Amino acid sequence: MIKIKLVVPRKGYITDAFERFEEFNQLEESENKDNGSVKFVLEEVVVDADQIMKLKLDADVVISRGLITKLLKESNEFIPIVDIPVQGIDLIRCLYDCKARFGSKKVAVIGALNMIYGVENLSDIVDLPIQSYILNDIESSASLVDLAASDGCEVILSGLSTCEYAEEIGLGAILVDTGRESFRQALIEAKRVALVSRREQEKTKRYQTILNYAYEGVIAVDLKGQISVFNTAAQEILSISKKSLIGDSIYDIIKHGKFRNMLLSDDEYEKDIVAYQSIQLSVKKVGIFLKGKKVGDMVAFQDVTRIQEMEGKFARKIHLRGHVAKYTFDDILYRSSEIRRTIETAKRYSEVDSNILIIGETGTGKEIFAQSIHNHSNRKNNPFVAINCAALPENLLESELFGYAEGAFTGAMKGGKQGFFELAHRGTIFLDEIGEISPQMQSRLLRVLQEREIIRIGDDKVIPVDVRIVSATNKDLMQMVKSNDFREDLYYRLSVLDLLLPPLRERREDIPLLVNAFIQKGHSNQKQIKITDAAKKKLSEENWEGNIRQLQNFCERLSVLYKDKLIDVYDIEIYFPNNSKKKIISNQEEERDMSPGIHLSERERIVQTLKKVNFNKGKAASELGMSRTTLWRKMKNLNVETN
Repeated sequence: MIKIKLVVPRKGYITDAFERFEEFNQLEESENKDNGSVKFVLEEVVVDADQIMKLKLDADVVISRGLITKLLKESNEFIPIVDIPVQGIDLIRCLYDCKARFGSKKVAVIGALNMIYGVENLSDIVDLPIQSYILNDIESSASLVDLAASDGCEVILSGLSTCEYAEEIGLGAILVDTGRESFRQALIEAKRVALVSRREQEKTKRYQTILNYAYEGVIAVDLKGQISVFNTAAQEILSISKKSLIGDSIYDIIKHGKFRNMLLSDDEYEKDIVAYQSIQLSVKKVGIFLKGKKVGDMVAFQDVTRIQEMEGKFARKIHLRGHVAKYTFDDILYRSSEIRRTIETAKRYSEVDSNILIIGETGTGKEIFAQSIHNHSNRKNNPFVAINCAALPENLLESELFGYAEGAFTGAMKGGKQGFFELAHRGTIFLDEIGEISPQMQSRLLRVLQEREIIRIGDDKVIPVDVRIVSATNKDLMQMVKSNDFREDLYYRLSVLDLLLPPLRERREDIPLLVNAFIQKGHSNQKQIKITDAAKKKLSEENWEGNIRQLQNFCERLSVLYKDKLIDVYDIEIYFPNNSKKKIISNQEEERDMSPGIHLSERERIVQTLKKVNFNKGKAASELGMSRTTLWRKMKNLNVETN
């Protein structure tokens, strides 16, 4: 619906305005010129001319006449104003009416220039002496009437208030009426202007919405420095709270400095970094041209810190697919004082951003400690990216760590690819088996540690990164430094904080706790698997060269093989990593052919254990993980005799 408002000095000023409007609408509908489904409505607004400047209008277009039109155009910048023309035929009708009523008296025609221009030329047509007076504001209407009277004019043709004053001082007065054709012409123009204005408003609103929801701040100014565009992002980035900035001078809004000078200069810029107050801006600037002539300038900019935050959020979303730290210090099972002290040290390390080197034999849980350190730090809500430096060839490791630009090599992804250092921005990167990297990679890694910036393969752009580096090794890096296999400067960069993980043989009291956890974890059924204390003691005596990883794998094997029975000492001895079948069988009185899937019966286990301890029932009960009473009962039920 499009609203047309008719602004007049008194009700009914335009004779039969609403009837004419409806008649015109019906005529257009019959001629199929109704502009589709657009509906037009007409409203009349009555206002004195001296109140025009205070008038607030809610309309798509305004229709008025004479001086009111002039004043409306001066007070309304955005609403289209359509003037009802006073055509020659309208003036001729009024002049003939004047001659009929007042004879051949001299007539003064007083009105706005657009209303009375050329009226003297009608003098010969109507055979009346005519003199025109231009009315620029309502305050001068009375003085113009007085001037006309002094010039010998006896009749006034004008608008409402002017005619009322003329009658007060004894002059004749005739109101210049609006003819049907003049009003119809105004309606045609009003509808045309309203439709054009509505389309422009929709286009402007669409562009404004796009600009306001853009992440970049956008400012455009004309050649005088007046603002034509200032989007929401620009206000937020620059901390400007004023609601409407269009039409303001850029000098009043942007503080003096390089950013304002850049906006107003004739030069164009591409991704320059500019300081503005307490923030750093990444700025692009281009000129605005119309038909080859420059009409203004535009800058698009972002807060560098905000860019990094967005990159961090994006990286976090990507790495929720797998590159996250799953473990915390609460997931580390222990009873030993060695691990307790190690965890306390690791927690203190996690509170700072210094690089950490985790040293430990294979299988000691270096990655679990790395993840726990990350989750205990202030970077816990950001990415944790882990990479095994020994698992990838050198060229692939380089592209994974540092990324590459589009076209850097055959098969490179379109648009390039972010490396792990970029993806770990504001988080932690874990470099496992750091002692395996080549001298060339050591040099590149050293630059990252020193400068905190990377360059993608095939690119020349420097990308700043904020990462905490945790590395791990099972080698003696200091010995590698002495043998020139590892850079000394890189070693000291990586090992700002050292964390030494004890092997499992130095924390044997933790083994029973770990065994219980690993056996249940490897068992898929709801029924729990039980293992005797003697069996756990036996496991605690093993050296476990592969440490926790080896113990976990061994327990998983036991949980598969003995899912329906109690696990005892003899069960685990069969599958000890360092044992062989021949060694086990040679200790038995009678040689048997056994496959891994066939187990001794309970009677056979009891018999073998009794023979092993020279039939000492107390020792046998202890070895079997049961009381002497239970052993006696089982021997009786299974017909085991010791005589």
